[in-house]
Amino acid sequence: MKTKLLVVDDEIELVNLFQQRFHPSILKGTYEFIFAPNNQQALHILNEQSDIDLLLIGLPTSGKEGLALLDQLPHINPILRAVVLTAWGDATTIRTAMNRGALDFITKPIDFQDFETTIGNARRSVQQLREARELKAIDTVKTRFFNNITHELRSPLSLIVSTVDKLLETADLPEAIPQPLTTVRRNARQLLRLINQLIAINQLETQSTELVDQVGDLPGFVEQLVELFRPSTDSKNLTLTYETDLLPGSYRFDADKWEMILSTLLNNAVRFTHTGGITVSLHQTATGARLTVRDTGIGITAHKLPHVFDRFYEGDNQRIRANDSTGISLALVRELTWRLGGTLDVQSQIEGKDRESGTVFVLELPFQRTTHPDSAPLVAGPSVVVDTPALLGAAPVFSDEHESHPLVLVVEDNAELREFMVAELRTNYRVRSAANGHDGWVLAKEELPAIVITDLMMPRLNGYGLIEHLKTDPVTDHIAIVLLSASGEDASRLKALSLGADDYLTKPFHLGELQLRLRNLLNRQERLRDHYRQQLAQPDSAPPLLTVGDQFLRKLYTLIEQHLDDSTLNVEWLADELAMSRKALYLKVHNLTQLSPVELIRQYRLRKAIDLLRSGHSAAETAYLVGFETPSYFTKVFREFYHQTPTAFVKR
Repeated sequence: MKTKLLVVDDEIELVNLFQQRFHPSILKGTYEFIFAPNNQQALHILNEQSDIDLLLIGLPTSGKEGLALLDQLPHINPILRAVVLTAWGDATTIRTAMNRGALDFITKPIDFQDFETTIGNARRSVQQLREARELKAIDTVKTRFFNNITHELRSPLSLIVSTVDKLLETADLPEAIPQPLTTVRRNARQLLRLINQLIAINQLETQSTELVDQVGDLPGFVEQLVELFRPSTDSKNLTLTYETDLLPGSYRFDADKWEMILSTLLNNAVRFTHTGGITVSLHQTATGARLTVRDTGIGITAHKLPHVFDRFYEGDNQRIRANDSTGISLALVRELTWRLGGTLDVQSQIEGKDRESGTVFVLELPFQRTTHPDSAPLVAGPSVVVDTPALLGAAPVFSDEHESHPLVLVVEDNAELREFMVAELRTNYRVRSAANGHDGWVLAKEELPAIVITDLMMPRLNGYGLIEHLKTDPVTDHIAIVLLSASGEDASRLKALSLGADDYLTKPFHLGELQLRLRNLLNRQERLRDHYRQQLAQPDSAPPLLTVGDQFLRKLYTLIEQHLDDSTLNVEWLADELAMSRKALYLKVHNLTQLSPVELIRQYRLRKAIDLLRSGHSAAETAYLVGFETPSYFTKVFREFYHQTPTAFVKR
C-alpha cells in the first residue's frame, strides 16, 4: 500500500534529496511525495486531497507558518499526523511542536534509516485512526439500520398479536383452535421481547439510557411484579414465593430498570423450571437491597456458568442452556445492574446423584428510603406482559353509548395493519383512514373526526408533524390524538405528549386496550360537551364568556357578544370571521357542544337574556338587546328553553 506524504519546507534542496533517495520506492509505488514551499499552498493541497497519510513540516526554516499549520490540522483532517523536520535540535522548538500536535520529529541532516522507522510508525497510527473512523461510520449505519428494521418488525407483529388476540377472545371457538393460536401468540410476543431487549442493549451501549429517580413502595412494587407471573407458575404446577423484610413506605429507585431485570429473571426461571418452584426475596443490606431469584430448574453446567452474561454465548450442551435461549436477556440484566450501580452473581448446579438442580441469581442494588417524595415522579404499577393460557379471557364488552357513532381517523402507512384496524373499529365507530401523515392532515381538516389514531414513522409527514399540525390549527386543536409507535423509548413518548398527543400506545398493541382507551377519550369529550352545554342552559351558572376554557369557544362567544343585538347575525358571517368554511364551523361547534352553530347562537342569546333580566331590563327591552326581532317571539323561545316566561322568571 502506497504511503502519501506532503512535505512543507522552503528548502528546494530537500525536494531533490527526497526524490533521489526514494526514487526506487517512488517507482514501485511505495511512496508518493508532494511538496509545498509554504503554508498557503499546503492548505490548498490538504483541502484538495484527503488521502494524504503524513505531513512533514520543516522547522524553523519555514518560520512560524509550520507551527500555525499544526494548529489547523485538527480542523482540516483530524486523522492526519504530522512529523516535524527541524534543523535545530533544541528542546524548546521540539516541545512547542509536540504540544501543538506533532506525532514525532526528525532532525536535519536526516538519518534516513530513522526517517523510515518514524514514517512507518506514523503511517500505522494514521491507518488505525482511519480504520477506527470507518468502523464508527459502519456502526452508525448499522445503528440506523437497526432502528429502521425495528419499526419494520413491529408492524407485522402488531398484526399477528392483535389478530390472534381477537380470535382467542371469540366465543365458541372449535376445540382444536385455541392451542395453536396460543402458540402463535406466545411466539409473536417472544419476538417482541427479543426486539425490546435488543433496543435496550443498544441504548445502554450508546449511553442513551439514563437513570430515572422515582418514588414508590419498593417491596410492594416487587410483589406486584412477582404476582403477574403466578398464572404462569400455576399452569406448570410450580410454587411461587415472595419474601421481604423491607417495610412498606417511600423508596427512591429506577422502577423501569428494576422491572426489566426482575421480569427477565422470572421469565427465564419459569421457562427452565419444570418441577418444584421459584422464590423471590428482597432483603435490606447496608448499602441497599439484595434481590434473589432462586429456582429449582434444570441448572447450568459448571463450564458454562462463567459465560452466562456474555452476549450471544452458546455452550456445547444445547439441552442445558444458560437460562437464556438468545444470549441477550442475561447480558441485558448485567448491563442494567451495572448501570444502577449494583452487582450481580449467579450460582447453579445440574441434577446429580445426591443433589437437586437449580439456579440462584443474587443482585445487590442500591436504593434510598425517603420521607420526602418532593418532585420525583411516582412509580406506577409494573407494565410487563406475561403471556399464559390462564390470562386469556372473554372479549371486553362495549356498550353503544354514542348513538351517532363518533368518527375515528386511522393514519397508518402499513396497508394491512391499517385495514385491520379499520375493520375492527367499524363495529363501534365511523372510520376513515389515510396512508400517511399529509393525507391524514388533509382528511382531518375536512372531516374533523373525534379521534385521530396515528402511526409515528410515516412518509411525507410523520406522526410528530401530524400532531403539531392538528394541535396548532384552531380548526382541529380539539381533536383527541392517540399515537401508535414502534418506539417504546421514553423520549419518543415524552415528545409526543409534549406536542399534544392525548395517549400513546406501543406496537404491537392489544386491540381491547385500544378500544378501552378510545372509549375513555370519547367519554371525556362527552363530559366536556355536557359542561359547555350546561354553561348555556343553566340560568344560575356564571356567564359563559367568563368561564369557558376552550379558546375557540371563547373567540366564538366574543363575536356573538359583540353583535348580540344584531338580529341578522348568522352562521355565514361567523364562518368568515373565523376563517372557516360553513361545514368546518358546523363540525367544530358540534364536536365541542353537540349543538349546531344556529342552536349555539340562540342559546347564547337566551343565556345573555337571563343576565339582562336580572339587571332590571324588561322582557321587551331584553328581546331587542339580545337580537330578537319581536318580544313575542323572544317570549316563545324563552319559554320553550327555560320552561317559563321572561316575566315569570323576573318575578321568581
